Amino acid sequence: MHDDLLSIGALARAGGVPVTALRFYDTAGVLRPAHVDPATGYRWYTSAQVSTARLVASLRQAGMPVADLAEVLTAPGQAHAVLARHRRRLEEDLLAARTHLDAAARLLAEPARGTVDTADLVAAVGAVRHAVGAHPTWPGLAGVLLLLAGSTLRLVGCDGSRLAVATVPVRHPSGPRARVVAPLAVLEGIAAAAAPGSGPVVVGTGVLEVLGVSGEPLDAPYPDEERLVRSGGAPGVTVASDELVEAATQADDVVVVQLDGDRVSLTPPGARDTLGFSRTFLLDAVRAARAEHVALALDERSALRVSPADRPDDLGLVMPIRLRR
Repeated sequence: MHDDLLSIGALARAGGVPVTALRFYDTAGVLRPAHVDPATGYRWYTSAQVSTARLVASLRQAGMPVADLAEVLTAPGQAHAVLARHRRRLEEDLLAARTHLDAAARLLAEPARGTVDTADLVAAVGAVRHAVGAHPTWPGLAGVLLLLAGSTLRLVGCDGSRLAVATVPVRHPSGPRARVVAPLAVLEGIAAAAAPGSGPVVVGTGVLEVLGVSGEPLDAPYPDEERLVRSGGAPGVTVASDELVEAATQADDVVVVQLDGDRVSLTPPGARDTLGFSRTFLLDAVRAARAEHVALALDERSALRVSPADRPDDLGLVMPIRLRR
């Protein structure tokens, strides 16, 4: 064996080609080793093949098919013609891709549309209103997030310490999934007005129309509400809303919530308790559920989830209070 032979690893480093690719190029007949040890099967290359490896790496990074690459190496006189042919193919593909991307951009620019019942929308606004509030780093929390996706309109209110979600059925949906932050005053004005029994909802980039009333969306980011509500935890406990409201009304301002089997206990913080919940926030979430029975659960962050027993997609999320000891 000659002293100037390079191992496959050395050629990979010098030529910028992965070892696995060199093995493939050997099998494909593109870049064969100068010598293969009959005993070990190790591949060895000459130093002159470094430039070939670099050429192969460049052409493959340009997306050239292996068959064309082999033609470049085996017929140098045709190399420039093969490169020109590949360049034309790339330009044609780029033109087609631009056309498709432009079409996709036009589709994404279209607002989402649908028809909702006024009573459903007004009830949903009322269900999330208690959780809307100002936040120093999230100005968008002063409004209500409207997320229109297919046959469901989701309303979200959040103040950083709690979150409320209410859903509204949508008829005749069209357009892509869209979300805007609606000023609270716009939605409350619609709820107070004598709106028709049903009407359109149109949301999109810079577009907000609810039951025929147009408004200017808040130009502010909103937290990823899906990440906030998508969290595992302990199984829920279903209880009567009236019983829970009565127990919370008589409790201290901060309560410890214990879920045991099919029972919910609200107790004052003890010496060993480290987390509690605002009694007011808990009451708000239960009342906003508008259900005879609610399901309570503690998620993996120790946040308290309150959902109508028959509408699990609607929920209130109350963040815990860390108790100082």
